[in-house]
Amino acid sequence: MSLNNNCAIIVGARPNFIKLAPFIKKAKNYPEFKFKIIHTGQHFDKNMSDIFFNEMEIPKPDIQLDINGKYYTEKMGKMFNALKKVFNENNFDSVIVFGDVNSTLAGAIAAVKNNCKIIHIESGLRSYDRRMPEEINRVIVDHLSDILFTTEPAANHNLYLEGVEKEKIKYVGNIMVENIELFWNKFMKSKIVDDLNIKEKKYIVTTVHKLKNTDDPKNLKKILKIINNISKNYKIIFPIHPGTRKKIYNYNLENYLKNITVIEPLGYFDFMKLVISSKGVIGDSCGIQDETSHLGVSCCTLNNNTERPITIELGSNKLFNINNLIIDDLIDHLNNDFKSKHIKYWDDKVSERIFKALQNEL
Repeated sequence: MSLNNNCAIIVGARPNFIKLAPFIKKAKNYPEFKFKIIHTGQHFDKNMSDIFFNEMEIPKPDIQLDINGKYYTEKMGKMFNALKKVFNENNFDSVIVFGDVNSTLAGAIAAVKNNCKIIHIESGLRSYDRRMPEEINRVIVDHLSDILFTTEPAANHNLYLEGVEKEKIKYVGNIMVENIELFWNKFMKSKIVDDLNIKEKKYIVTTVHKLKNTDDPKNLKKILKIINNISKNYKIIFPIHPGTRKKIYNYNLENYLKNITVIEPLGYFDFMKLVISSKGVIGDSCGIQDETSHLGVSCCTLNNNTERPITIELGSNKLFNINNLIIDDLIDHLNNDFKSKHIKYWDDKVSERIFKALQNEL
């Protein structure tokens, strides 16, 4: 069958936008592919949303939802109801969702309730840590999906073990890596390193935003203490998530920021340039593990598990448990000189493989 159907593409958070950009650019080569971009509003801050659409020249969303609420269940309920209404009004045949954010889960549930075919890009990743909201999202979405596009062999294996039919699973590679290749020249034009008056390979980038850390004052304090200890050896640049900043001040932990250069969230180009030019990355982010592995940049993941085992196998990413972390071990990992290694299908043709697969499936 052809791509000539009515498709909804659901996005809502920063990781979605990064994965959407190369896919949408490749869609221009398939004019028969009819789609509408629906933005749930999960990330509504200008520095967390608008700047990504503008920089990567992603078309303005066809439908912009304004989802807000104090509690997770309230926001998820509103998101699901709003999406279900949109689906009813547009008669979509299929729905594309990316990754593991809350918008991904809401989009998949609304799609199945409206008898839409669900296409999940970045399927099969598993940390086997049910304390992570993202893990719950991944498992549910994968088992609702009709076509599952995976990034690494371990993801395929996970899905096989869970009983997902092999014909549904398509190993196409890592779309975040495609985006790096797509915008590399734009990264190189960024002046962020000069603007911050820092020297290449003389600083560390840190990211902290996972709920299990930011919602737990003990965990957040441990992480900030670790970063403070590292600041004795390296300058620390901390592009802070709005939610993380709020929690730090709510818990009266702002004193731990004194020796850290805290900056506002960055656009994609500036952030990637900052990472590429850094000595390494310390934090709890998931996507950065893939990006640093492709770039050959040291990554210290403050967790005792990862859903991206290939990054550990390559050596650039290492797990550190915040409860028994040895600072010297972390510094040793940062001082390792890693080289970018080729991984099958981690290239600039991921979206092309997705579209070719969709031509045969839709």
